[in-house]
Amino acid sequence: MHKNKKNLQCLFLFCCIALSMTAFTIVADAKAPPKPTKPATPPVPFTWEKPADWVLSQAGDCDTLTLFLRNPAEPLQQLFFFPRFGPIYMTHEQKSIDLQYEAFSGQSLNRADMPVVQPLSPENFARFLPQVLQMKAMRDFLPERPGLRVVEPIATYPQKKALEYLDTQTAIIRILFVQNNQLGEGLIAITTVPSPEFRNAPGGGIGMGYMLYGLTAPKGELTAKLPELLAAGRSFKLGVEYDKKCRKERAEDLPTLLQENQSLKPVLDAMASIWEKRLPTEDMLAEKKADSLRSVERLYLPTSGEVYEFPLGFSVDYLAQPDRYNLPDLKPLPDDPALWLKIPLNGSKAVTLK
Repeated sequence: MHKNKKNLQCLFLFCCIALSMTAFTIVADAKAPPKPTKPATPPVPFTWEKPADWVLSQAGDCDTLTLFLRNPAEPLQQLFFFPRFGPIYMTHEQKSIDLQYEAFSGQSLNRADMPVVQPLSPENFARFLPQVLQMKAMRDFLPERPGLRVVEPIATYPQKKALEYLDTQTAIIRILFVQNNQLGEGLIAITTVPSPEFRNAPGGGIGMGYMLYGLTAPKGELTAKLPELLAAGRSFKLGVEYDKKCRKERAEDLPTLLQENQSLKPVLDAMASIWEKRLPTEDMLAEKKADSLRSVERLYLPTSGEVYEFPLGFSVDYLAQPDRYNLPDLKPLPDDPALWLKIPLNGSKAVTLK
C-alpha cells in the first residue's frame, strides 16, 4: 500500500514536470505578435503660401486638381485654376441630335445643361464661363466655385499653344464680369480643344476648355489687388513625390498636368505682363462695356472737359431739347480715352430742368 502511494506521487510529479515543459515549449515557440506598421504617408499634393484669412477650395487629383482661392473680405478678389473645364457642345445641331436621342430612347446622356459654344474659340468660351460653372457636373465637383454670372470679353491676346494637337487655341482674355450684383474685372487664360464631330449621331461634337486660369477683382481695383493675388499664385508648387505619383499613374493625361516645375507662375507672369501693358483704348472699351452692364451712359461738357454719368436713356430726351436744362451744352463722349477714363460726376444731381 505504501509502495503504491509512492508510485502515485512519482506519477503526479512526472506529469507536472511534463506539463511545465510543454507550457515552456509553447511559450518559447510562440512568435511574438508583429508590431503595428505605420500607414504610408501620402505625398503632399502641393504647397501654397496664401494670406491666413483667405479661403482655399480644391477638388480632383493629379490631372484634375482644381483650385479656387478667394478673399472673404472682398469676394471678387479671386484666383482659380481648372485643368479641365467643360465639356460643351460645339454646335446647336449636335445638341439637338442628343436631345432627340434622349427623347426617343429614354436614355439620358447627362448633357442637357451643357452650353453651345459656337464658334469654339477662347474669347467665345469666356462668355460661357457662367453657364459651365452652373452645370450640375461642375456643382457636384466643386460646390464652392467662382460665382461669375455675366462675362464680357474686352481684349484677347493669343498665346503659344498649351497643347500641341488638333485645332487647339490658347489665349489670355481681359474680361468684365458680374458677381453678386457687383461689377468685376479680371484676366483669364484658357486653351480650347475641339473633338471630331459626328454628324447625325448622338455623342459627338464635344469641346473642352483646358488649363483655365483666372485673376479677378472689383472693377477698377485689379491694379491694386493684383500683387496679392500674384504673390499667392506664384508660391504654388506641386509636391515632387506627388507629381511623380501622378505621372506614373496617369501617363496618358500628361498634357493637362502643370509643366515648368509644376507651378502656376509662368502663365500668371504672362497675365500680369499683359495687364501692365494694356492700352488706353482697351481701358476705354472696358468703360463702355461697364456702362452697358450698369445701364448708365455719359455726356460731357466740351468747354470744361467734365464728364457726367446718367441713367441709360437720359440722353434721348436731353439731346432732343437741351435748352430745357441748366447745362444745355452737354455732348456724347467721343472715342477719346482721356475723357472715358475720367471719373464721372453725378449727372442726375448736376443737370436739372430749368
